[in-house]
Amino acid sequence: MGRKLAKFTETNQPVKYMGGFDHALIHCPRCDGMAVRRAGRVTCESCAYTSELDPKPRSKPVEPPRIIMCPECDRYVGSQWSLQQVKVVRCLRCGWTKEPDKQGSWKVQKRRRPTRLWLEVGFRGERLWAVNEQHLSFLEDYVAAGVRETGPFNSTIASRLPAWIKSGKNRNNLLRALAKLRARLPGNMPLTR
Repeated sequence: MGRKLAKFTETNQPVKYMGGFDHALIHCPRCDGMAVRRAGRVTCESCAYTSELDPKPRSKPVEPPRIIMCPECDRYVGSQWSLQQVKVVRCLRCGWTKEPDKQGSWKVQKRRRPTRLWLEVGFRGERLWAVNEQHLSFLEDYVAAGVRETGPFNSTIASRLPAWIKSGKNRNNLLRALAKLRARLPGNMPLTR
């Protein structure tokens, strides 16, 4: 007859609401590696970036360097401190260049970059994403299940999933896409099921 599909029961899930996850896996603003955002603080193990480190007190206050990001590919190019003697700023990824104006100053505009999730992939014109490994496990369990029991209200994670994820005809392709997301996780990260 075919394979036997699992049963998904939302009451057995550890997190029932999107705000219930304690951390999110995102792209590091500096090195584009995997970083963890927890309680408003971003930390990256590969480049030691931390968004809320308190520096040691100095005798006189020093203005922090301005970060220069490539406007084309949104990668870190350098900082204003390190670029004072440099004549041209160049992005190594896309080749974008910028020269200082006639007075030799760099007009760097500080702008916030949108947070990009680490676990994100395209799926038939839509974006399939997971906040962290626990959310990914939730999605894998939900998609793989043949019978899905959800709560009566429209405020849980399963009730807010789009129709293309809920559709049984996309099950095999979604499971392959979720496996790609699972492969993006580092090997030493524990499975949270």
